Amino acid sequence: MIGRLFATTVAVGAAAIMIGITESTFRHYFRKHAEFEDLKTNTVQEVVVVTEYVEGVEE
Repeated sequence: MIGRLFATTVAVGAAAIMIGITESTFRHYFRKHAEFEDLKTNTVQEVVVVTEYVEGVEE
């Protein structure tokens, strides 16, 4: 029972590490070799001011 639990923990940990390495490697090489157009985000971001101007704070 304890051996199976230990083996499962080690297997899940190894899988998580491999997924992390794969994702990190992909990000590194994608940023290094991708075209500029592929690196741009096509999402629109909106900033909404939710508080009024506070006196004494300069913009």
